[in-house]
Amino acid sequence: MRLFIAEKPSLGKGIAKYLPGSSSSGNGYVQCGQDVVTWCFGHIFEQVEPDYYLPDDVPLAKSGKKKWRFEDLPIFPEHWKLEAKDDAKAQIKVIRELLKKADLVVNAGDPDREGQLLVDEVLEELGWNGPTQRIWLAALDEQSVNKALSTLRDNREYRNLCQAARARSRADWLVGMNLSRAFSLQNSGGGVLSIGRVQTPTLALIVARDEKIENFRPKDYFVPRIHTGFWSSWELHEDFPGVDGEGYLTDRKAAEALTAKARAEGQAVVQEYESKEKQQSAPLGFSLAELQKVCSAKLGMSAQQVLDAAQALYETHKCATYPRTDCRYLPEEQFGEASRVLSGLARLGFGDLVKNADAARKSSIWNTGKVTAHHAIIPTGSMEGRPEGATAKVYEIIVRSYLAQFYPPYVYRATKAVLACAGETWKATANVPVSAGWKAVYGLSDEDGDEAQQPIPALQKGQTLPVQDADVQAKQTKPPARFTDGSLIEAMSNIHKFLEDEAAKAKLKETSGLGTEATRASILETLLGRGFVERKGKQLISTKAGRDLVKALPRELTDPVTTAKWEDALSLIAEGKLTLEQFEEAQRTVVARLIEAAKSSHLKVGETHSGGGKRGAAKAKKQGPTCAACKKAKTVVLRTKTGKDWLKCEACGAAFWPDKSGKACGTQWEARS
Repeated sequence: MRLFIAEKPSLGKGIAKYLPGSSSSGNGYVQCGQDVVTWCFGHIFEQVEPDYYLPDDVPLAKSGKKKWRFEDLPIFPEHWKLEAKDDAKAQIKVIRELLKKADLVVNAGDPDREGQLLVDEVLEELGWNGPTQRIWLAALDEQSVNKALSTLRDNREYRNLCQAARARSRADWLVGMNLSRAFSLQNSGGGVLSIGRVQTPTLALIVARDEKIENFRPKDYFVPRIHTGFWSSWELHEDFPGVDGEGYLTDRKAAEALTAKARAEGQAVVQEYESKEKQQSAPLGFSLAELQKVCSAKLGMSAQQVLDAAQALYETHKCATYPRTDCRYLPEEQFGEASRVLSGLARLGFGDLVKNADAARKSSIWNTGKVTAHHAIIPTGSMEGRPEGATAKVYEIIVRSYLAQFYPPYVYRATKAVLACAGETWKATANVPVSAGWKAVYGLSDEDGDEAQQPIPALQKGQTLPVQDADVQAKQTKPPARFTDGSLIEAMSNIHKFLEDEAAKAKLKETSGLGTEATRASILETLLGRGFVERKGKQLISTKAGRDLVKALPRELTDPVTTAKWEDALSLIAEGKLTLEQFEEAQRTVVARLIEAAKSSHLKVGETHSGGGKRGAAKAKKQGPTCAACKKAKTVVLRTKTGKDWLKCEACGAAFWPDKSGKACGTQWEARS
């Protein structure tokens, strides 16, 4: 018997649908001829609580758990121990019995490092030593599943990927469990402080942006212009009186003197003139971060909502490919499927756009050399059950992005005129659309924010133009914008842009980010759930508790460079260039040093509470079940502004969504669902 173990029921049933033989459903599995498909519910094993590793003589607190004491830190497991989640024990029993009958196992975890570990750890915990293969599913439509079934690989080829995920899990435990305890013990404000390898520097990013905005002082500056049938602006030069160190002309009288001088001159001479057609190719496909950025801007969706929608399009509707990707390219080998996908999209209601698409056009998105573990998010050309609401809107955005690849470039005329007048240089530019090209897919009204520009007539070098008017535009510098879900995800993906250290910036530019495509949305939701950040409309704003925490912690914990380098190390483990043991030893050294730093710290961070937005300024309705994270206390049932219940532990701050039955699902908000 061949046994497929999928990451979740929807994935398992998606595979079972295309296996040979008639199918029949059992308790927690599907029989398909000689094959059986069963599944997990995300991670069904989890790291044990720190109490497991502490000596038996540690006194108990009122909660029945062992007291938090500095003398017990750091907690470094000699042998790591996993335990079955309470709500997964029945399914674990199903998998154990099926393994007894199996001749071959197929790991059907999601196609990423976490999906690899998720099934591998089940096999390890249940003692499976038989032959194991791996199925890598980029999409769940019939053609993609059949192709994946015909290209099964030996699961041992993915051992390094599994080790990278295990290293991530252990590093998060070492940092979270040890440092949360250490700094909470030093917190005179009474709050239990949540420290995270990724969440803490992400919080620091938001705090830094908020403080920059609040400390910002607008600066008045001036732009002199002349009109010679079109407006040209004065070309600033730093040695001009009135130009400050930041390159702004801040002296209004100096600006007015320039325009008065130009007006008196009465004419301008064309020094340069250039007008030529330029082309702009369609944007590359969507990585998850880019999709979250676009949907945040266009639809006002949170990063988690976009991920949930994209996941539903992949798993439930099977109309889009795997969403947790950091890649914006497609393999050239897949180009041959374009006609099939376009035909499918025509049948799904995009016929008017498909008829103008050229299936033979090969844009720059097709580049096998730039494809990572997963390719860009694209439509599959088929669909099971039509998506609705926001999910349908996300699908349309994905479809239009794909269709744009088969349209010609956007063509515009770029014109530049440089004039000499009154001993100064004046410049005018204009980009005028010639042919909509791929922008027609989005409609001509969607020009990515381009404004209508003044026409510049054809000119000759040396031509004299009369100065018809001159004025001074008064402007003001603006602070940076508050983070939104989309812009924060982009910042986490491109953390090098926020660094001042040029060496670190150069190193991290191509390789690192905060978190991964799969985790960034949940990290943001964790910060919201723990009351360190709140939503105001689309904006993300740090709370007092969040700011106090960032200010109180050592820079090493809040510096994004630290975590970005760790992500680099995890990639090296996946590539077989670094061992799990080497990485873990380095983490233990860092944690031990930071615990010593905590001993001399003095924090005063109060109890944190959930802020506004998705989880709202909710009020407790009633007491919920015991917290599945800390096992210390009952949760409270809170309600979002949209009327959806959720659970929060007042002891450790963990947040949970209830399952369909209304019981606690036992899965922390930041964990995989």
